[in-house]
Amino acid sequence: MRDRQVRATALQRTNFDERHRAARDAVLTSQRGRLLEAMVECVEEKGYSACTLTDIVARARVSRSTFYEHFSNKEHCFVEAVRSASDIIAARIIDELAQLPASAGAHERIESMVTTFCETVASEPQFSRLMLVETFKVDQEAVGLRDLAVDRFADLYRVFYAEARAMDPGLPVIADELFALIPDAIGERTRRVIVAEGAHRVPELAPLFVEFVNSVLRLPHRP
Repeated sequence: MRDRQVRATALQRTNFDERHRAARDAVLTSQRGRLLEAMVECVEEKGYSACTLTDIVARARVSRSTFYEHFSNKEHCFVEAVRSASDIIAARIIDELAQLPASAGAHERIESMVTTFCETVASEPQFSRLMLVETFKVDQEAVGLRDLAVDRFADLYRVFYAEARAMDPGLPVIADELFALIPDAIGERTRRVIVAEGAHRVPELAPLFVEFVNSVLRLPHRP
């Protein structure tokens, strides 16, 4: 029995990795994608201020003219790298939600969304750090993109909870501001763990985050 469970878990993880690679390739497999990755790597290595256009194009193995075909300047490239990080996380969450059976309820969807977020942060440590840590040091437009990504989470929590209330009208009405506070809190805790311990530690937080979301939304414990 134990062997079957281990094999099933390994297969599920393999499928997760395959779907992650597909989502990543859809965003980054191009000259533009190489430039975005180069920007992320340079910021990770040297910091945004010390990162130069020469560094970026050399790492991406493209010419300056190719850079200017895609971006107007270094700041524009940084903002687009933040946008790509957000897109990768969003695509992964949508992909994993699609793997759930049609009968999945709010608990299962919340668990899938939170766990996928944590796993993707760990799988993309440089992009995650760029979006959750470096944006606040660099560019207000990048901060706006980060906030937009957080708002996507809040919208999903609203949808999941509305579906749960449709199934159980006894669930209380939740103040709209609480939905927005959930991803803010998770994002801030994730940022602190990335800075202090590294992105690889974030998946360990998934059960705590799931419990937090269910508590805020006052969802009953699953039997």
